[in-house]
Amino acid sequence: MNANAESGWTGPETLPRDLAAAGDDVPLAIAAWTLADPERAANLLAAWLATADASGMPTPACPVVCQLAERVAAAWPDSAEWVARRLPALAKCLEAEFERYDPDGTGLPVWPSAAEALFPADYAPGRVTADLAVLLSNEASAFDRLAGDRPELERTLDDAEGEQRELDSWLKENFWNPEASAFDRRDADGAAAPDRSPGGFLPLIWGARTEEMAAGLRSRAEELDPARWPARAWALFFALLLNTPHGTVLARMRRAGLPAGASPATQAAWDVLTQEADAARAAYLAAIPPAARWLDAHGRACARGAAIAGAGLLAVLLIRGFVQREQSGAEPAGELERRARLACADGHHARAAALYAKAGRRGAADYYGYRQAGEWMHLEQYAEAEAAYRGILARAPETPNARLNLALAVLRQGRRAEARELYRAFADDPAAAATPELQTRARLAAELLDQQRALDGE
Repeated sequence: MNANAESGWTGPETLPRDLAAAGDDVPLAIAAWTLADPERAANLLAAWLATADASGMPTPACPVVCQLAERVAAAWPDSAEWVARRLPALAKCLEAEFERYDPDGTGLPVWPSAAEALFPADYAPGRVTADLAVLLSNEASAFDRLAGDRPELERTLDDAEGEQRELDSWLKENFWNPEASAFDRRDADGAAAPDRSPGGFLPLIWGARTEEMAAGLRSRAEELDPARWPARAWALFFALLLNTPHGTVLARMRRAGLPAGASPATQAAWDVLTQEADAARAAYLAAIPPAARWLDAHGRACARGAAIAGAGLLAVLLIRGFVQREQSGAEPAGELERRARLACADGHHARAAALYAKAGRRGAADYYGYRQAGEWMHLEQYAEAEAAYRGILARAPETPNARLNLALAVLRQGRRAEARELYRAFADDPAAAATPELQTRARLAAELLDQQRALDGE
């Protein structure tokens, strides 16, 4: 039976109205008040931000602050001034979130303790799980949309863009397991396995999810057993799902009801969220093309076409916002390069690549493109680096460093014969005599590849 029927709580009058009453359930209270009374939600979120410590992290810590702020702004007609006043605090909070959950700067965030993790039963020290990465990626996206083209926040936006790129990259390229229709989790000892825990469903709310990922996770919806979830995490997941096309998952969760052991504040938030869900989704669904509304109900074939259309629209909007931000308050290319070099020295290569890309749009595109390609080499994104080097050489065919690095990028992709020809062509080119050290390196690389081919019997 749905817990709502037994609870006795029936409406927003039971929701916590201040931080003291909400306690650790303040994110849920804000999510519920956003549907029932957006202005009250805004006041509660402002009070939450005011508890921030010196780093900018409010209490309780939960990486959904920017996401909730964006929802408040969308639901409250008079939010513009409120958003403008809260943006500095939100920027500091976002920076603190990345520092708190990734203090070593590895790009692989971890929950600091079982008490703070959404799923304490699945917590292990050093364990990397997709749920936290998804929340942080969504935080960066939400802040970007809230901040718009404000030049005074450009540094935070650049840092968030780099962090988000890292998170999205490893979620897509290293942690998605299509055979298992699940995201892997990695333990401190490096062992990886498909994450069948409740946290493995959080990528359904990830802004950069692909149609394949969404369809794969939805196909496992029968595993959504509320008995395995903490009540607070179940209700928060439901709240964050409201702005997604996963209607069948929401319906399943609403039928299943709230897990046992919920606090009064969680129960109150759940009642409001479930009662207001249809109205909350009506405006969102009305903006989706008809094909997208079929996504949940009519299988993968229809979903694929709808997702492609949605992704195209999202890309246009993101590009438009990015161009608008680029056109105002532009930071000098030299300063961007300085920050990129610092990021590279700290091992934040995705962030450095993003900064070099921005610098390239200020001028000297080939120089900064070359630097960006070097960061891609660090990230083992060899195909992107190869494309960059080929673009540079198409405009300046005799650029020695680009020629040498192109051969290396090709080699790292396993195309040894092609790499050997590139090295040999550079070593035998009379023009390469102007850079004798590079010419020697190219000749040695070609000889080593010849030896390897001989050993392999090629």
